[in-house]
Amino acid sequence: MKKLAVDMSSFGTIIRDDYLYIDKTQYIYEMVSKGKYYFLSRPRRFGKSLTVSTLEALFKGEKELFEGLYIEGKYREWDEYPIIKLDFNRIANDTSEKLKKNLKEELMLISKKYEIDLLLDDPENMFKNLIEKLSEKYKKGVVILVDEYDKPIISHLGEEKEKLDIGKANREILKVFYDNLKPLEDYIRFVFITGVSKFSKVSIFSTLNNLIELDIHQDFATFLGYTKEELHKYFDEYIEMVAKSNSISKEEMYLKIKEKYNGFRFTEEEYSVYNPFSIGRLCIYKKLKNYWFESGTPTFLVNLMKARNYDVTEMENLELEENSIIAYDIERLQLEPLMFQTGYLTIKDYEYGIYKLGYPNKEVEQGFTEQLISSYVGKNEGVTSIKMMRHFARGEYEEYFELMKGLFAKIPYILISKDLEKRELYYHSIFYMINILMKDYGYRVYAEVLTNKGRIDMVIETKDMIHIVEFKCNQNVDIAIKQIREKGYAKRYMDMGKEIYLVGVNFDTEKKNISEWKMEKREG
Repeated sequence: MKKLAVDMSSFGTIIRDDYLYIDKTQYIYEMVSKGKYYFLSRPRRFGKSLTVSTLEALFKGEKELFEGLYIEGKYREWDEYPIIKLDFNRIANDTSEKLKKNLKEELMLISKKYEIDLLLDDPENMFKNLIEKLSEKYKKGVVILVDEYDKPIISHLGEEKEKLDIGKANREILKVFYDNLKPLEDYIRFVFITGVSKFSKVSIFSTLNNLIELDIHQDFATFLGYTKEELHKYFDEYIEMVAKSNSISKEEMYLKIKEKYNGFRFTEEEYSVYNPFSIGRLCIYKKLKNYWFESGTPTFLVNLMKARNYDVTEMENLELEENSIIAYDIERLQLEPLMFQTGYLTIKDYEYGIYKLGYPNKEVEQGFTEQLISSYVGKNEGVTSIKMMRHFARGEYEEYFELMKGLFAKIPYILISKDLEKRELYYHSIFYMINILMKDYGYRVYAEVLTNKGRIDMVIETKDMIHIVEFKCNQNVDIAIKQIREKGYAKRYMDMGKEIYLVGVNFDTEKKNISEWKMEKREG
């Protein structure tokens, strides 16, 4: 078996040192043979930098690296082109002044590499001058590769005005910088821009009206990430070893991997892919863990959600219009498209111009929920949630609710809104998130379940039982139980052959905790 290149993004190193490479060069060929300007947004660690490196090798004419790959017998040029490669992971952006300074330094380094005299000027003028001089010197169009174009902006997203102002200033620098590309079309052979997020064209690429957006292109839906076929073709031996290590069959392991790491869908067409980083880590460590999520947490997203008192119970059943998901603007920062583009939500269904969004898989759902709980309640509550799950499974409800009360007691006073409605949502969200973690142990947890008589706050389903939960604030739990009965919430679960329990939970907004709970078994 070949070595795994989990943390590597150099195409040349992967090929020369005989690491496993999943051949995606059919997409590379489609791009370089049919167009000039391309944009692709995908979540972090999905292979964007490796794609940039592969394009760099191609335009350097390094044909020997592509031996045996799809593109070898298709591509005919194999010429060496002058290349401007900008990796914004390497360019400091703490302030707009730093961004300008480091961007100029990067352009100067490229000019020295190609022995071109470049005068120190504003970044946009240096960029324009470098493109023109490279093309004139080599009598060829210039290849421009930009990795993580949005890093100077998304690094500063959040509710803090000072940081957001830096993001806005950086965006203006980049907008002027990229405005050079369209007028210089005669000097350019190929442009590929990639990043985690996608801002509206007016925000960044206002002049690039011929930019082909691969992130929503059906033919490139599986460009990054692994398809089911690729998983079986390239990783079957590794998966067999993982299965043996976990004492289950290979078929069972494939099912678990699908549930844990698959589900990322980026276009209207029903093509989903596995998380490539998590698959690689799984094959190395042979454990089903949250590798992708643990490699970097979405702190700014969590902070935005908490600051806006976002209803996390809606995360699994979001419905958005087409224009609301494609791109976003820093002036009107919406969480849903940002969470979709960064990979924390994905397309579950698409019909009549409406996208239904939800978590892509168990890894993201559990990892994101744990991050939210840490933000709302405090860190290191994983052990507590496991204990709660065990108590619930054993029918030890007194112990379960005591642990739940303990979690609520840890919430700092300053985090709780004075607005009663927002307070109720806050408590409801935490209760929901804690119980969502039980999904990883085989439970099913649903929030805001619609019926013909109303909306059930939460349903917790185990192997043998259904728990219908109704939340109240500053009311008697008997009112909650009565509502479940009068609205017939249990009817939809009666033919499942499971015991049904009605659960009422009341939050006392003065005590800032659960004041009362009640559980009744539905008879008959």
